[in-house]
Amino acid sequence: MNNNSLYEHNSIYMYDYAANSNWTSFILEIGKAHEVHSQPIAVYAIILTCLSTIVNSVLCYVTLVTRELRRQPLYACVFNFCFMNLLMGLFVTSLVVYHEMSPTWKLGLFVCRAWVILDVFLPFTSFMTLMLMSIDRFFYARFHSFYQSAKFRFQREIYLLIPWIIGMVVVIPLWVGGFQQSPIEMTDMCVFGLVDEASVASPILVFFLPAFFLILVMIITHFFSFRKITRASARSISSRSAGTPRDQYGYYAYENNFSAVTLYLINVTFLIMWSPYHMMSLLLAMCLHCMPPYSLIVGFTYMGTTASSIISFLWLTDYHVRYSLKHVICDRFKKVKHTPSNNVSLTLLEA
Repeated sequence: MNNNSLYEHNSIYMYDYAANSNWTSFILEIGKAHEVHSQPIAVYAIILTCLSTIVNSVLCYVTLVTRELRRQPLYACVFNFCFMNLLMGLFVTSLVVYHEMSPTWKLGLFVCRAWVILDVFLPFTSFMTLMLMSIDRFFYARFHSFYQSAKFRFQREIYLLIPWIIGMVVVIPLWVGGFQQSPIEMTDMCVFGLVDEASVASPILVFFLPAFFLILVMIITHFFSFRKITRASARSISSRSAGTPRDQYGYYAYENNFSAVTLYLINVTFLIMWSPYHMMSLLLAMCLHCMPPYSLIVGFTYMGTTASSIISFLWLTDYHVRYSLKHVICDRFKKVKHTPSNNVSLTLLEA
């Protein structure tokens, strides 16, 4: 789950490492630490996999069965984000259990490479989904009239496809074309590294450059969203808070009331949880002799991986996601007919 995904083998100490002392010492440290930390890491990975699967499956299901949510491009992005994190839990985090519990890698070279690439590809596509939603909110806040008139057919489908296309254009060529064979021959291990140029470019293109752009979009959107409210807008907000029927807003209620603060909260949490890992990756790529302790590598790595489970909880701060979840629980599981309220009661995050 870093630029070099490694699986330890007992025969590693039989190699001659004179030509690659720095690489060798790093491998040896991982081999020793693996014996100590493998069980706790495996238990944490199991908990994380189960949590990610349950949370993201529920949110995906809620957005699919709720017609008002699945029709909206923004909530289609919420589904996309949760689906990516679901795949992260099923196909990336779950293999960590095999990584920690099995002494050798027996799944083959193809699975090894696919696993490491997915570990970069899925978080990046999640990041691009948040970027797309933030850009959408910027145009909504800054060019509201143009935004309303520029709606087009298949907008939802395009919103769903854009993150996947960007991910394939950026990550796949970088990690397939930049593959570097291990400097020492290792059997029964999964070793995937990048050439020097690709190892430096990867954290910059996958995280730091998008992060800079995302922060810029958030600041500009915040400036236009919280500027002085016009008299007409004030009347609209006042009437909505006073209990204007939801039907009056119709199709656009889900767009107009989408919580920008929820999106900001998720963006900031995503950046905080993934920043240490990418900083460490960039440091290792630029400084060949800067090998951090194994415990620090594991900590930063799983700090980012935990984002695939924890961040999905934050979508519940959005009113429409909460209401839809309540609706599904009442109508689908308890078989109780729940009639939607005519009044929209917004929390501080949506107000």
